[in-house]
Amino acid sequence: MFDQQGSGAGKAPAGVAAPPVGVADALTGPPNNLVAEVLLYASPTTHAFFSTGGLDARVNIRLWEVFLRKYKIPFRTLKTVEQLEQARPGVLLLPSAVALSEREKRGVTDFREKGGSVLASWLSGVRNENGAWQGFGFMEAALDVKVVGNTGAAEDDNFMMPHGGGPVTHSLPAGLRVWLERSKELHPLRLVGRHSAAHIMDWSRTVVAGKPTASIIYDERNQLSGRLSRTVVLGYPEQLWLSADPKALEAIAHNALMWLLRQPDAYVVAWPAPYTSALAMAVDAAEIVQDGDLTFAKGLEDAGGRATFYVLSANAAKSALTLKQLRARGHEIAYLGDRFEGFEDQSSSVQAKRLDAMRNEIREAGLDLAADAGFHAPMESYDRVTEKLLRDRAFGHFVSFMDATDTRLPFFVDADPAAGNPATIPRMVVLPRTQKGPEDAMEEGDPEEGMANFLAELDLAMQMGGLSVVRLPNENLLTKEQVAEIFSHLKSRNDHVWLATSGQVAQWWRERDRVNARLDPGEAAPQLTVTIRGEGSLRQAITVWVNLPQAGGGLRLVPKGSHTKFPKIARVDGWRSAVVLEGLAPGVYQWSVYFDRLAASGNN
Repeated sequence: MFDQQGSGAGKAPAGVAAPPVGVADALTGPPNNLVAEVLLYASPTTHAFFSTGGLDARVNIRLWEVFLRKYKIPFRTLKTVEQLEQARPGVLLLPSAVALSEREKRGVTDFREKGGSVLASWLSGVRNENGAWQGFGFMEAALDVKVVGNTGAAEDDNFMMPHGGGPVTHSLPAGLRVWLERSKELHPLRLVGRHSAAHIMDWSRTVVAGKPTASIIYDERNQLSGRLSRTVVLGYPEQLWLSADPKALEAIAHNALMWLLRQPDAYVVAWPAPYTSALAMAVDAAEIVQDGDLTFAKGLEDAGGRATFYVLSANAAKSALTLKQLRARGHEIAYLGDRFEGFEDQSSSVQAKRLDAMRNEIREAGLDLAADAGFHAPMESYDRVTEKLLRDRAFGHFVSFMDATDTRLPFFVDADPAAGNPATIPRMVVLPRTQKGPEDAMEEGDPEEGMANFLAELDLAMQMGGLSVVRLPNENLLTKEQVAEIFSHLKSRNDHVWLATSGQVAQWWRERDRVNARLDPGEAAPQLTVTIRGEGSLRQAITVWVNLPQAGGGLRLVPKGSHTKFPKIARVDGWRSAVVLEGLAPGVYQWSVYFDRLAASGNN
């Protein structure tokens, strides 16, 4: 139904699962008697309003028409309110429908009452047929979103950061920086709703506690008719597509429409079940490691986590006894350098001598670190030369600054074949530190406010499904009460946040990279295909999330081919189920996927 193959078919944006599965292949009948079609509403009221300002609203319509044709998504363009009123429930698309008449507004609410879903961009119905300002009441009542401002006064808030693994943004990595141009009178909105999928922020993802940042909101609700209706509101206008990364914005539009059309999809999630994000506590042990560090470690243990202590080799001998105690309790020991001096701009020979001396000095102190132990440069002072030397010396991971990647996820740096490393050496994993540490946050202004901002930033990183690398010196200015507050915060979230060492995160990222999953149409039911590469059975459980056509439903897997594997299936929320892959050997596995309809309240 949504075939992207054949002559003229568009290529899906990077990361988008292809091709989408038709509703008819997934259920015995479309839920809510829906029509698998997008209805693009070219509001005559909005067209007239734009014309008074010398603008052409048809530009927005044409952009969506090109997009829908590119991806072979069935659609019709509605040009009159009568067509809107007569439309059968599918997905209604409102492209920056700034001005709507009362009759058009009723048409939208009636469409939802019939079980139809809505994708709206930017402002909807904030003016009437005379161009008079009406406020945001229609958006709140009809689209389940509150508009609480825009980015007009925040000159640096020019980056949209999507959640990873979300129902409507799962094709983009967590926290990816998507630049949006600043255009006069076309500022992205600040939104509030039950479920956010992206946030508008500055490049460094600065969070101020209490400041609304959501830029995409989605939801589903029970109508008075008893039918379920979904909404997605994109807080930016179509004009910003023209200057932004088209792959990223097309991926968001594609994911959102597939969710509204109730098309199932499957994707490998970033973290091991049951976690939705991860946190690594990186302790920069620039000073001698002693009893105070054991006390700190005990607090983190009580919260359910373990830390990675990055140690200066110059202090290794004096710290050895305490470091051995820490390692015996499950904490990780890694390298901070030979001395507290940056590596950036030093020659390759100088850096190489320092790294080799660092390893030797640690070994001579009686600390037998793992062959692939990680590295964090003092003051995060490193360069491309440092990175190459670490890679060629088979360090397992290194902690980078936030400018190393545009996402909030780890990434690989492959070894240089010219360095002579055998293929068996694990790939080096880079762990980006994408937020301030607590001490850094509290240095700026009021300490209580700084702590609140740090914890709010931590929570947002967790919501995005990213990795949080929390940097903290082993001798710092935090009070016992402040440290206790951080640990209490982490403990209250350790059911869904993986509190891991840096080495554990790096090892997991290699394991996750072995698995690929996709959902394709099948003759009788959709087909889930999982490919596992590499050698040996999976050492950690990898999870594939599946978007469900109907809220509150479930799924069943029936093996295809010679294998008889029945993975564990768990509930993620009302919209997704998890397929947990444990202990599978390398190979290709296929299952027919059957979706069960259950009574649903729409509360997810």
